[in-house]
Amino acid sequence: MARKFSLMCATALTMAAATGAQAQVSAPNAAADAGSGGLEDIVVIAQKRSENLQNVPIAVSAVTGADLQTRRVTDVLDLRLAVPSLNITNSNGNVSTNLRGLGSTAVNAGYENTTAFYVDGVYLASQQATFLGLSNVAQIEVLKGPQGTLFGRNATAGLIQITTRTPGDTPTVEGRLSYGNYGTIEGAFYAATPVATGVAADISFYGTHMADGWGRNRTRNVDSYVVDHNIMVRSKWVFDPTEGTKVTLIGDYSDSSDTATSKAALRGTVNPFYRSEGPAPDLGYDTVNNSPDVRSGWSAGGSLKVEQEIASLTLMSLTAYRKSRYAIGFDYDQGPSNLAEVTFVQPDRQFSQELQLQSGTGGPLTWTVGAYYFNAKSAYDPFHLNLYAAGSLITISNHQKTESIAGFAQATYEVAHDTNLTLGGRYTWEKRTAYDGTTSVFLIGPGTTLPTVAAPDRKADFNKFTFRVSLDHRFSQQLLGYASFNRGFKSGGFNTGTPNSAPYLPESIDAYEIGFKSDLADRHLRINAAAYYYDYTNIQAQRLASGVIQIVNAASARIYGVDVDFEALLTHGFTLSGGFNLGSSKFKSYPGALIGNIDGLPSVVGDADGNYLPNASKLTFNLAANYAVDFRGGKINLNANLYYNDGYYLEADNKTRQHGYAQLGAAINWTSPDDHFTVGLFGKNLTDRRVLNYSSTVASNGMHVGLYGPPRTYGVNAGFKF
Repeated sequence: MARKFSLMCATALTMAAATGAQAQVSAPNAAADAGSGGLEDIVVIAQKRSENLQNVPIAVSAVTGADLQTRRVTDVLDLRLAVPSLNITNSNGNVSTNLRGLGSTAVNAGYENTTAFYVDGVYLASQQATFLGLSNVAQIEVLKGPQGTLFGRNATAGLIQITTRTPGDTPTVEGRLSYGNYGTIEGAFYAATPVATGVAADISFYGTHMADGWGRNRTRNVDSYVVDHNIMVRSKWVFDPTEGTKVTLIGDYSDSSDTATSKAALRGTVNPFYRSEGPAPDLGYDTVNNSPDVRSGWSAGGSLKVEQEIASLTLMSLTAYRKSRYAIGFDYDQGPSNLAEVTFVQPDRQFSQELQLQSGTGGPLTWTVGAYYFNAKSAYDPFHLNLYAAGSLITISNHQKTESIAGFAQATYEVAHDTNLTLGGRYTWEKRTAYDGTTSVFLIGPGTTLPTVAAPDRKADFNKFTFRVSLDHRFSQQLLGYASFNRGFKSGGFNTGTPNSAPYLPESIDAYEIGFKSDLADRHLRINAAAYYYDYTNIQAQRLASGVIQIVNAASARIYGVDVDFEALLTHGFTLSGGFNLGSSKFKSYPGALIGNIDGLPSVVGDADGNYLPNASKLTFNLAANYAVDFRGGKINLNANLYYNDGYYLEADNKTRQHGYAQLGAAINWTSPDDHFTVGLFGKNLTDRRVLNYSSTVASNGMHVGLYGPPRTYGVNAGFKF
């Protein structure tokens, strides 16, 4: 392993040396002349200040809102099409992430992802409320590697930072509408205008509806994998009351209902509820469940950001509150008989407050200091396990609270000409409290409830110091090289669905990285690459028992690899972009893993040492070509994009595998000469590969179930812009 990582590092350094042939040393200008015919600069806020991407010593993939529209990336699950090192899946109605091979498929009320989600600077904790539509996005940044200093807890793998559009002085009205197969209608509308002197506002709407599902429920004779509705409204108001003062007020609301959690017993496995029928067949997107697999609910929130310039300093306050409530139901026996069913309601709410003071950018020293407060509650209210075959109903109503306070600081100092040292640290105090409310067992036949003993409330404290050390040097105007060491921390918690259980412990990661940022061929070629090595301990993994997903600690893992992003301007109007991630992500130690069987027998405790982490691929890459050509005064834009994944295992026992696949997307659009109207055609997953997004094994009886990502979709679209 050490030899492989050394080779990767040497490869990255060799590439860096090769790109740094010119001797002129100065940083790229963030306001570079786009008219020079080269690639435009990308401004990111990866270090909580606006900077040129090529000057930031962090591996960042940045995708503009225009690029998202071109590739038909309409929700967060599609982000892998633009960022190959990121895999986002629908884990039974929850968002699960894997970035550079680091992630988890675990879900539970109060559990938070290893890749943190931020929207306009606000952290989103709920796994259910992060099923985000991407309709009015200005830019998405994916920061790779732990970001525990500036962003704190639960960013062990990295973070996804979504920035929405901001209204300005120019009135804008835009809209788009598409119609595709499966009777899919999707529409978006955006309007922005100045309201008064120093005041601007916008509003955006997004909605989608499917008339037909990807499959059919053969028992209930209804569609499966269908979105009844998904709507979202968002508004941003910007106030500039005095010089040096800026106030941003944002509010949003979304509502959705779908059967995208439709599951079936996996092909070749024996469903113990229907053992006499033998190994399960491949149903495609069809199901045979007698109970509906549904997910419905809403999410809402608001934030107030105040920025005040004080001489050369900037003081910022960001206050936010969010609330959501989702109901999920699925057939636990995965068959046509009324044997077992799970339904639950999960309400979440969170409050956060961040204070931040920043220096100006002039001089050899820049710094940021701040404090962060987070308070959240997540619950099963209630959770029902209906065991009709056993004549009983188990009801659980529990919740857990999280309270976290952190102080952080980071500073960058030019220790030598064109050489910067960055040091940062953050200390987090966190308390988790489990409130085990009521747990009851109702016997359906006699109509009685068995006596139960209430579990006592439990508390656990998780305190951690995380830090960052980075050294970067600009070898030339075209080349920046850097090396960094980061420590990340993911908080522990309680299994809300399992009363009186012990808490799962925090994860910890030590991450080493070397990389470079380069602009070559007179700014017509951009290559950013990094080699990384992670030492990952106390991994939080999942296991399914009695209808409830439990989270346990899974010892340790070793992760290493290389990831590369590139963009090339080949000719006027013709760009080629893409990237790849090549790596290894394996458990170093996992002696108490649950090992499943395919013949419907209970799982056994075994050793998963050397197994791949769930959803971790050895190789992923994407390639996108975009060509714009003038046509009769207007413009035709041609786009093709390819995503390849060499496959991954769905669980720690490495029994269930999604084999390698490639997905192709394409679009053609014509824009009118006045740039006001657009019409076109689009297609996604044109190779029609059915991809297993989620799988879990019921430890008590060995049943394997799974659900899939979208099949081939295509349609027509039209839009306007004034």
